[in-house]
Amino acid sequence: MVLKVYLSGEIHTNWREEICTGAANLPVEFSGPVTDHAASDDCGATILGAEADKF
Repeated sequence: MVLKVYLSGEIHTNWREEICTGAANLPVEFSGPVTDHAASDDCGATILGAEADKF
């Protein structure tokens, strides 16, 4: 059985990478939020298109 674990929390350090590396030999599948600030900030424009008038 493979466990699925979502690694939520702050995105400014590499703690997720440390956990994934430490659990490399375990039957665990990790997922988590977008940790790339630019990609996260621009997701609305990427999906819906650029805004004509930014507030």
